[in-house]
Amino acid sequence: PQSTSVKAYMQCMMHWTGAGKVVGPGKAMGHFGSHNQLNKLSDKWKEPKEAQKPDVNGGGTKATKPTMFCHHPHGVVAIGPCSMGSKLGNNPRAVVAPACLSMPFCRQMMECLGMVSSSGPAMKKTMRKGKDMAIIPGGVEEVVLASSKVERSYITKRKGFVKYALQHGYDLVPVYHLGETSLFDVVYPLDTPVMLKARVWLANKFSLATGVGFGWSFLPLVPKPDMKCVTVVGNRIAMPTVEEPSREMVEKHHAMYVEALQRLYYEHRALHPLYQSRALELW
Repeated sequence: PQSTSVKAYMQCMMHWTGAGKVVGPGKAMGHFGSHNQLNKLSDKWKEPKEAQKPDVNGGGTKATKPTMFCHHPHGVVAIGPCSMGSKLGNNPRAVVAPACLSMPFCRQMMECLGMVSSSGPAMKKTMRKGKDMAIIPGGVEEVVLASSKVERSYITKRKGFVKYALQHGYDLVPVYHLGETSLFDVVYPLDTPVMLKARVWLANKFSLATGVGFGWSFLPLVPKPDMKCVTVVGNRIAMPTVEEPSREMVEKHHAMYVEALQRLYYEHRALHPLYQSRALELW
């Protein structure tokens, strides 16, 4: 169960960033601009009940298997995945880096939210129970890759979640948060090619997310108040259940997922003004 303070914090962040609008198959909801503009448009953008819990089944197919909702990108703070994750599926368990469960205060907050470590044993234990899960495949590397100028996803070498999904009979659903990487600016020169490669190496080697993100000018640790986000939800990717999948099978279904992720991004990027012509780099 979530503590009252954690719930209040997440509701505050959802309001601040404009998170909460979802685009599922066949739906298109979103908003941009300042809070004053949003208030003026509140009647026009009033959200219907069916959009509160978006269709994530694809083609109206009823979900009969547990689902792993894969959120992209992580961004500096992962505000989109944190605020929207509970709106998808059947009370999904969120997966976080083991380091998050080792830090004071952060650990208590994560435990209040019922989050699970991304370590193999912890994930497998939860998946054996058939619980829906919410995961950010890009992990700490995608924190490093976050940029308000270039859209990047760390996915080409991240295949473990696909293997686990095959082993435990989970379907995959890609979720993309347009605007997440624009909530904070990365301090120069951390986003230069040389520094970026060095930071990614540190993330791979030591699981260390190096970098500083600045949001609102008056309070840098708070995301930009005039930046809104739109969450787009892809179709369900049906996965077979294979106790010991071969490398070839993992590669095949990973390629299917990457293709679905790219399609989701390019088909919906026009919903956010800043992303209309922005390409998605795969790392």
